[in-house]
Amino acid sequence: MIVVKKAIAALGIGAVAVSVSSINASALEKGTVTASALNIRSGPSSDCDKVAKLYKGKTVEILEKSNGWYKVRVSSSVVGWGSAKYISTSGSSEGTSNQNNPTSSGTTISGNGKVNVSSRLNVRSGAGTNYSLVGKANNGDVVKLLEQSNGWYKIKLSNGVTGWASSQYISKTSEDVGTNNSSNSNSTNNSDKKPSSEESIEGKNGKVTSAVSLNVRSGPGTSYSIIGKLNGGDVVELKSKNNGWYKVKLSSGTIGWVSASYISETNEGTKEKPNSSSNQNSQSNSNSKPSFTGNSDKSTAKGSTIVDFAYTLIGIPYQWGASGPDKFDCSGFTQYVFKHSVGVSIPRVSREQANFGSAISMGNYAPGDLVYFDTDGDGTTNHVGIYVGNSKFIHCSGTQTNPNKVKVDNLTSSYWSKVLLGARRFV
Repeated sequence: MIVVKKAIAALGIGAVAVSVSSINASALEKGTVTASALNIRSGPSSDCDKVAKLYKGKTVEILEKSNGWYKVRVSSSVVGWGSAKYISTSGSSEGTSNQNNPTSSGTTISGNGKVNVSSRLNVRSGAGTNYSLVGKANNGDVVKLLEQSNGWYKIKLSNGVTGWASSQYISKTSEDVGTNNSSNSNSTNNSDKKPSSEESIEGKNGKVTSAVSLNVRSGPGTSYSIIGKLNGGDVVELKSKNNGWYKVKLSSGTIGWVSASYISETNEGTKEKPNSSSNQNSQSNSNSKPSFTGNSDKSTAKGSTIVDFAYTLIGIPYQWGASGPDKFDCSGFTQYVFKHSVGVSIPRVSREQANFGSAISMGNYAPGDLVYFDTDGDGTTNHVGIYVGNSKFIHCSGTQTNPNKVKVDNLTSSYWSKVLLGARRFV
């Protein structure tokens, strides 16, 4: 039998078991996040787009309940849905977040932690996503644990940098700090230095095992600039190895370095890449439509049709949750364009669009391909657009609190090149 206990704030009761199925949420009711990190979505389903993320101890106002989900007010301008399983309605009057003062309320801890993410983990100056980035850690990196506060760990990287990272992506370990810490190189300006201890491994190929796009860099470390990307399953020629990094030759001829953690040796051969307009390095950020180059086949013709139609929508405003024709959000825009230009139906939300169709490796992007991004830094897709050629893409830019419009941006810009995850082809 499920016993429902209602807490009275005046009694100061801390932990009370609540059956969320028996609560009638009202606009005046408060709830406290109990999960280390809770995604807030656009609707009462895990299939809906993520609009915010809340951390343990955060207090929210509950507006509505539906099928095990609470509609909550995140801020004066953001409202979304969170799983009722991770929102306690007891003792919430004392559960205000101290996210803006993390260092004074952190509990001192000891030991080491191992990073467990699909891409890279942001390290911030405080215990919350509103704090500035001070570094990044790769999957498998081992760091020193210093404090714990509201679902965040204060950590020390192997290069001495101290910051905060979500505890959701760090598990305690007995491994020593510095294990697999390719992300914490002390070098800040080593792009022109020749790597040392380089071991030649000519005559072998490697296959990308990463679940997301793998960065190709100008040197063996994350401090080097990104010169390309590879998708899972891509095969490259191995040239040498240095400190956990492979020097590789892509099928396009580009030579760079990738983390050995995401490469397995294979007998498969590399594939030649066709000429593509994506190899052009135009830095222009205007909305002028580029000319199309590449193979003259049905796919190219459809790609041109997709881009032509998308350009007719430039300037239409962003509205979160909108799917056209007078307003869009990012995935509503891409879904609308593919449906109305070439009759292709794709999923509604960005992360599902990023798993639809066929994966396209960087250097093979063609006009009409979907490009997808991780703008939150948590390794998941939360933004999409359409590649138009000449290293540009068209998208409906904006957020619920900062709406923009349909416009063209450059994939090689300092921002978009860092958050780009990959591309998919639907036609």
